[in-house]
Amino acid sequence: MRKPLSPHRKRIVTGAACAAALAGGSLGLSAPTAVADTVSVGYTCTGPGAPGGVQPLKVSVTAPADVPRGGTADLTVEVTTSLTAPLDLSARSVTGEMRIDLGGTATGSVTATGFTNPARIPSGTPVSLTGGKASVTLDSEGTATFAPGEAAVHVFGVTVTCTVSGTAPVAATTRVTSA
Repeated sequence: MRKPLSPHRKRIVTGAACAAALAGGSLGLSAPTAVADTVSVGYTCTGPGAPGGVQPLKVSVTAPADVPRGGTADLTVEVTTSLTAPLDLSARSVTGEMRIDLGGTATGSVTATGFTNPARIPSGTPVSLTGGKASVTLDSEGTATFAPGEAAVHVFGVTVTCTVSGTAPVAATTRVTSA
């Protein structure tokens, strides 16, 4: 006879099933997305408790593969640092934002907001933030590029600001087609 699942295990199984159902159910409803490879970006950070030197961040930007001219590209951004949490961080205790620099047929920048740690981060493990969102209207045909820019992280009422050291690689592209 199988042992009943613990409440924690039931939540994990239920959450995974819901995520799979939502992902599978939305396949026919949304435009195809282009998930770029995760890029490594060197950042120099300032503020209370900021680490010295250049710190590598792994940044992933998800953007639509195609958008008609004048259409909106909705971006999703995730960030993982190589730095480990010095103490346990409760869920949603870390927040942040990141500027996304536009290139190719797009100019300017947009700010991805809404980053947080959805789950508890145990002491000694890398800090990952998900849920960053930004939207940009693309007016010129061709290929628009998206590269990570300046970032800010907020934890325990302290803000650390990080600037790109050198040049950030393109993290995603969107093809802008005729309307």
